[in-house]
Amino acid sequence: MEPSSPQDEGLRKKQPKKPLPEVLPRPPRALFCLTLQNPLRKACISIVEWKPFETIILLTIFANCVALAVYLPMPEDDNNSLNLGLEKLEYFFLTVFSIEAAMKIIAYGFLFHQDAYLRSGWNVLDFIIVFLGVFTAILEQVNVIQSNTAPMSSKGAGLDVKALRAFRVLRPLRLVSGVPSLQVVLNSIFKAMLPLFHIALLVLFMVIIYAIIGLELFKGKMHKTCYYIGTDIVATVENEKPSPCARTGSGRPCTINGSECRGGWPGPNHGITHFDNFGFSMLTVYQCITMEGWTDVLYWVNDAIGNEWPWIYFVTLILLGSFFILNLVLGVLSGEFTKEREKAKSRGTFQKLREKQQLEEDLRGYMSWITQGEVMDVEDLREGKLSLEEGGSDTESLYEIEGLNKIIQFIRHWRQWNRVFRWKCHDLVKSRVFYWLVILIVALNTLSIASEHHNQPLWLTHLQDIANRVLLSLFTIEMLLKMYGLGLRQYFMSIFNRFDCFVVCSGILELLLVESGAMTPLGISVLRCIRLLRLFKITKYWTSLSNLVASLLNSIRSIASLLLLLFLFIIIFALLGMQLFGGRYDFEDTEVRRSNFDNFPQALISVFQVLTGEDWNSVMYNGIMAYGGPSYPGVLVCIYFIILFVCGNYILLNVFLAIAVDNLAEAESLTSAQKAKAEERKRRKMSRGLPDKTEEEKSVMAKKLEQKPKGEGIPTTAKLKVDEFESNVNEVKDPYPSADFPGDDEEDEPEIPVSPRPRPLAELQLKEKAVPIPEASSFFIFSPTNKVRVLCHRIVNATWFTNFILLFILLSSAALAAEDPIRAESVRNQILGYFDIAFTSVFTVEIVLKMTTYGAFLHKGSFCRNYFNILDLLVVAVSLISMGLESSTISVVKILRVLRVLRPLRAINRAKGLKHVVQCVFVAIRTIGNIVLVTTLLQFMFACIGVQLFKGKFFSCNDLSKMTEEECRGYYYVYKDGDPTQMELRPRQWIHNDFHFDNVLSAMMSLFTVSTFEGWPQLLYRAIDSNEEDMGPVYNNRVEMAIFFIIYIILIAFFMMNIFVGFVIVTFQEQGETEYKNCELDKNQRQCVQYALKARPLRCYIPKNPYQYQVWYVVTSSYFEYLMFALIMLNTICLGMQHYHQSEEMNHISDILNVAFTIIFTLEMILKLLAFKARGYFGDPWNVFDFLIVIGSIIDVILSEIDTFLASSGGLYCLGGGCGNVDPDESARISSAFFRLFRVMRLIKLLSRAEGVRTLLWTFIKSFQALPYVALLIVMLFFIYAVIGMQMFGKIALVDGTQINRNNNFQTFPQAVLLLFRCATGEAWQEILLACSYGKLCDPESDYAPGEEYTCGTNFAYYYFISFYMLCAFLIINLFVAVIMDNFDYLTRDWSILGPHHLDEFKAIWAEYDPEAKGRIKHLDVVTLLRRIQPPLGFGKFCPHRVACKRLVGMNMPLNSDGTVTFNATLFALVRTALKIKTEGNFEQANEELRAIIKKIWKRTSMKLLDQVIPPIGDDEVTVGKFYATFLIQEHFRKFMKRQEEYYGYRPKKDTVQIQAGLRTIEEEAAPEIRRTISGDLTAEEELERAMVEAAMEERIFRRTGGLFGQVDTFLERTNSLPPVMANQRPLQFAEIEMEELESPVFLEDFPQDARTNPLARANTNNANANVAYGNSNHSNNQMFSSVHCEREFPGEAETPAAGRGALSHSHRALGPHSKPCAGKLNGQLVQPGMPINQAPPAPCQQPSTDPPERGQRRTSLTGSLQDEAPQRRSSEGSTPRRPAPATALLIQEALVRGGLDTLAADAGFVTATSQALADACQMEPEEVEVAATELLKARESVQGMASVPGSLSRRSSLGSLDQVQGSQETLIPPRP
Repeated sequence: MEPSSPQDEGLRKKQPKKPLPEVLPRPPRALFCLTLQNPLRKACISIVEWKPFETIILLTIFANCVALAVYLPMPEDDNNSLNLGLEKLEYFFLTVFSIEAAMKIIAYGFLFHQDAYLRSGWNVLDFIIVFLGVFTAILEQVNVIQSNTAPMSSKGAGLDVKALRAFRVLRPLRLVSGVPSLQVVLNSIFKAMLPLFHIALLVLFMVIIYAIIGLELFKGKMHKTCYYIGTDIVATVENEKPSPCARTGSGRPCTINGSECRGGWPGPNHGITHFDNFGFSMLTVYQCITMEGWTDVLYWVNDAIGNEWPWIYFVTLILLGSFFILNLVLGVLSGEFTKEREKAKSRGTFQKLREKQQLEEDLRGYMSWITQGEVMDVEDLREGKLSLEEGGSDTESLYEIEGLNKIIQFIRHWRQWNRVFRWKCHDLVKSRVFYWLVILIVALNTLSIASEHHNQPLWLTHLQDIANRVLLSLFTIEMLLKMYGLGLRQYFMSIFNRFDCFVVCSGILELLLVESGAMTPLGISVLRCIRLLRLFKITKYWTSLSNLVASLLNSIRSIASLLLLLFLFIIIFALLGMQLFGGRYDFEDTEVRRSNFDNFPQALISVFQVLTGEDWNSVMYNGIMAYGGPSYPGVLVCIYFIILFVCGNYILLNVFLAIAVDNLAEAESLTSAQKAKAEERKRRKMSRGLPDKTEEEKSVMAKKLEQKPKGEGIPTTAKLKVDEFESNVNEVKDPYPSADFPGDDEEDEPEIPVSPRPRPLAELQLKEKAVPIPEASSFFIFSPTNKVRVLCHRIVNATWFTNFILLFILLSSAALAAEDPIRAESVRNQILGYFDIAFTSVFTVEIVLKMTTYGAFLHKGSFCRNYFNILDLLVVAVSLISMGLESSTISVVKILRVLRVLRPLRAINRAKGLKHVVQCVFVAIRTIGNIVLVTTLLQFMFACIGVQLFKGKFFSCNDLSKMTEEECRGYYYVYKDGDPTQMELRPRQWIHNDFHFDNVLSAMMSLFTVSTFEGWPQLLYRAIDSNEEDMGPVYNNRVEMAIFFIIYIILIAFFMMNIFVGFVIVTFQEQGETEYKNCELDKNQRQCVQYALKARPLRCYIPKNPYQYQVWYVVTSSYFEYLMFALIMLNTICLGMQHYHQSEEMNHISDILNVAFTIIFTLEMILKLLAFKARGYFGDPWNVFDFLIVIGSIIDVILSEIDTFLASSGGLYCLGGGCGNVDPDESARISSAFFRLFRVMRLIKLLSRAEGVRTLLWTFIKSFQALPYVALLIVMLFFIYAVIGMQMFGKIALVDGTQINRNNNFQTFPQAVLLLFRCATGEAWQEILLACSYGKLCDPESDYAPGEEYTCGTNFAYYYFISFYMLCAFLIINLFVAVIMDNFDYLTRDWSILGPHHLDEFKAIWAEYDPEAKGRIKHLDVVTLLRRIQPPLGFGKFCPHRVACKRLVGMNMPLNSDGTVTFNATLFALVRTALKIKTEGNFEQANEELRAIIKKIWKRTSMKLLDQVIPPIGDDEVTVGKFYATFLIQEHFRKFMKRQEEYYGYRPKKDTVQIQAGLRTIEEEAAPEIRRTISGDLTAEEELERAMVEAAMEERIFRRTGGLFGQVDTFLERTNSLPPVMANQRPLQFAEIEMEELESPVFLEDFPQDARTNPLARANTNNANANVAYGNSNHSNNQMFSSVHCEREFPGEAETPAAGRGALSHSHRALGPHSKPCAGKLNGQLVQPGMPINQAPPAPCQQPSTDPPERGQRRTSLTGSLQDEAPQRRSSEGSTPRRPAPATALLIQEALVRGGLDTLAADAGFVTATSQALADACQMEPEEVEVAATELLKARESVQGMASVPGSLSRRSSLGSLDQVQGSQETLIPPRP
């Protein structure tokens, strides 16, 4: 989180600037001269900080926007009076803004102070706009003066101003700084900029690669088209645009009579779309990535070079570019949004908390008053001061009362009756019956509105009128009843009631107005449709739906600010568009460009159209043409459109989706919270009943629970509860039954992610347990034991049988795809027919076998009781029936034949992974039900409104001058392309628009296409031009109708569709997580643990041969990397410089350069091969890639040389695909072009260089691994739809100019699949639908009857395309998005939390210490290793050494006998401590739990690996943690001694005191610290500070004492088994660390071989007696000891660690980077004080050096060699310490127990090491320590005898009691310095 904090501060400063100006601290001087007392500045400050001033400025900005919008741009810079007036008004605005800026500058200072004017981003923006405005005004004046002197120059000079004037459009942005909620949205978008930048780079990179490939393959191919011979007239069919052609090869031939294919055509889209040079190539590729118009480009390329290959280029581009990379944007934005919302949420809760506290305080105050008041009241009552209520006064006469009585009684009766009646009303209104009655009325109302249509009969209209009045009166009655029953206040509290009231009142008003004739029925009949919203009343009793609606309303709030931002954005771009293109979309041809920028409303619609992405490319082409076409100034226009498209479509519209996903997750959690409460209740009941059962009952219970399928039975937590009662921990019942949750792959596939998607392929290998034969008999004949039935059972459950059937399913599917849809009787189809019979019979046999085995359907477990089996049966039955009925003309048979397509679905039941995805999809569909319902309701409502507005108005005549059907008869003239010489005579036709609003169904269909963004501009302009019913259109008749469409698009397409998508994503993510529902690890922890278990160390190859080494050194150096990087960039630039029609020299140069680069890259490959040898080289995938590219490039060079040689020798030119006489541009030349691709592929090598992009790629490949089944499902879907499409629409004739044409049809399987892929990307799918509906021309070769030419196609097309589009666009493609959002959440994750992406660094750095990849390093290297890795994984280089050691105690991974730690154990320990996985509580228990979890989730983890990372209970593991714990204790002793020495100037000498003080140190200082360390609590601030202060001291001491590692080193030396060479091999990497961190400068060869030959080492021990100090340690003082090292400096004695201290060294094992707190090994029973030490429980972590000999034989010596000699050598050296005698051990154990380290106290090895450390620190022999300890014990016993203090483990019992005995010496203890 740190990185974001400066921004946050910035925000905090920024936000108050506008709304809360009082907060600003004002600088003492502004502009160097104005002090705070200066009257001018005072005035400015008071004005600027005056609230209304802000409002005035905002209003001025608003007025300025209005002025900009009213301006009418005109062609050729003409002007009218309005525009001139606006120009003058501009000066007024400019003056206001200038004054505002000046005043703010005077008030706050300009630049140099903390909060000066220019220090805020928004102010900078203001300032720039004002400055440019003033500058423009001055320039204009200069122009005016110039034009007076030289009239000709005015036009030229005016241009500069026009460019500058465009900046005025930024003024609306100033509104943002006034609205805080806008700033929140903007800020989260800005925060996402960094990850978005990486994605932008990736997209750019892809565009460049594809652009260069396009340049190589399609350069110059788009310039031939069909011309009439001898003219320049392009030959085209009616309705068809000209397209490229090819003279030979498989491109498009010219079919029109008298036409020929020849060059000289500028190309499609006036020569904008082509691949002739790098720039246009990039533009074309980018346009394809946006999925708009990509099929046009594909079809043009097909026409030019044939359709065999180009589809590969375009389809991969769409898949990678659009589906994957652009969806990353969504992932990033939604991540950022979630983070922002979390922050806002926590801020909100904090606010609430504060308010609550405030309220509570107030309440306390009030309560004290109230209680006092009450006390007084009671007292008053007691004294009778307050009169109790009395009856009426006696003076009232009886007569008066009698007269009033009747009235009062009546009133009283009436009130009572009223109360009863109201109560009854209240009950009635609240009852279910009433509710359903109202729903019924609403349904009737809906029906009456929906029945309206065009040309309806009169009686229906009357009926609707009557129904309307009746229903209105019913609704009014309902409203009044509710008001009466509930009371007005309660009635209006509900939003729905307010809404109801509004609808009813508006209905009554409408009725009155229409009756009185004051208003046309139409305008207000739209209000009538609003009643439909009442349908939402259903949600009242439907919890999940009402939660959804609530969350939608919530998101509308958060979306309101986004809409405001979107609106601002659109306004700015619309104004800019008016400045740039106003009046310019006026071309020579007759076609009218509807999407233009000629006035403000029109500009808004055009910008909105570009935002939705529909046909944005054609708007851009018009813009380019407006500035002179594809040449210099015109091309720049595309920048405007690309920025608009990127910012609008990708960023703003994705924020919609981000907000939707976010709110949905909340709604889900709301619903699930309610479910959880219900579960909780059940669970309580369960667990109450369980514990008292016997073991058997429990296990039976557990099994029962296990067998229940996922969705039913008791909640999963209860399953675990049962598990807890199991006797053996290792046999925990598996809560993930393997059918649902297969284990992960073997170790040899380390990189597979644990993804919430179904497991990658692992499950296919898992054998299912065979389902047993059911008890009942099958077919009433075969009993369960019948031999036939048993045999069938064996066959059915055999693996080969399943595979055999799968193979047949695949073959039969292939046969379906191979059928010829046009010629039914062709030979191919006949052969396939025989195959079909074979397949059907095989499937029939399979089903008979299965039914024999399991029975048909009568009993439980029988064949038909499973849905998938019913599907099988259906498919087979259909095949059998269709075989029986031969003739294909019967429509029934047609349908049956189509149903055979379902065959591939049978594979689902056989592939487990696929089944899982399918189930997932079904769950998603179930959950989406609610959303579909809400969306359909809204869609229905809009359709009804559409019918009211547009019924019967979408007719037109093709001769636009005729307005009615009567007039539209006869013929009219058309001028082709506006050329008066080319005239055509055409018949007039009265046309009904394909999509219209004549009835509710048509309206819903039309609106559905609008919501998919396809073709909506055409529909919108039809609606704008609509006139009266049954009349032709009038241009721009009702522009306000655009509002209907825009509201619909925002509400349905932006919002509801996104929620839909969001829902799919959330559902898939949840489905993925359900497998781990009761797993204690979250997703991130699972991924990290899996990585730690599966990772393998990298081999870091370093050659031994000196020459080879030099090559290796060069190749691996960073300079070499940079050089290659630069060369690849150069190569890219050279490739990009090619273009069509380039000169011969250019061709020659590019060829030479290509050869040169090929040679250079070949050299690189050879050098690397020499350096790494073949095995090392090919081990890296990037190198394999390089190798392939180099080979390809060499072939490319050879081929091009042969080509040029053949061409120049004039021989046959046959290599490139054509022969000498053929134009080489003609042929596809795919052979040489294919190899040319290798030049481009070098670019991809750049990816391996950029870190951020590489991570993206890595995750990319990961997410592909999560996709196989999703991809399989998509393939299946496409297959089924393609085959159905071929059967249904294959016979439609291919007519150029329609949507079913040579490039787009259903006549072959590949074509059908490509057409479906096109629909999935949404390219004009609604037009293909229309082209496939009934009444189309049939293909001449098909078998239609005479006179039935126009009977092809079918209206089934509507269902076909809509269902396909819904499935594809909403479900399937969102699977991609879901996978991406899942895998790329790291892009926005808080980087301070460890995630899998951090762990690669560990592998890389480990390789430096372990180049051979043996998986072990010396534990000495671990600290340096971890300090080189940055947090959160490592410690970072600034981590003080001591803190690092303490982290290691916490990590505590096992140490091998040779003093090394393993790779996986270290990584695992790091992950475990960083993520706090099972680090609290009892270690052994935590370890066992963790082992159980790992065994459950990764069933195939080898036990060896598991024991390595988490050793099992009872393993006498020596762990790194124990060593560092002893080290820390020893360090505390030293500090204690050092303090005493400093205080007295010499060592005090009294053994018992000394020992006692040492024990106190353990108890008071060391133990708590170690305890904190082990529990991973290292965050204590003071701890770090202290450590930093000590760092300097420590350095010196470490250097003297040989450092922490010195002890180990000498110990290793003494055991004499490490060859001295070891030391030079790797100087522990200390060389790379600055002086400040030099922990251990001592290397192995610094010490003599043996302690005996080293007098200094012995001197240390022998002098110990002489130096025993004495000093009493007092309890309180002891606690305050400072942590300073104990330095022993005796004159003339160099410090060498005492040989005896070697005891510690054993535990000093490598602390691996991933070490975890020693969960587990340190646990044991407490050693009772009375128990002699030899009876102490065996120590789990014994140090070999202190073991008895037999122990030593079991464990090897530290260095792992000479195992047999170790014990003897150890005994022969006098330096090895003895096992501590009971007294010392007892005292140490007690101290440890009181310090909270009972686990360590139980560890004999640890106690031994500690006692050795104690002896060391006190410089006494172990025997002396023992004597002193015994004395202490005796003294304590005597005191205990006197004072009879009970309990040996009470806080101060053992040592504390001695304070009384030795109290006299308290004064000797040094105070804390």
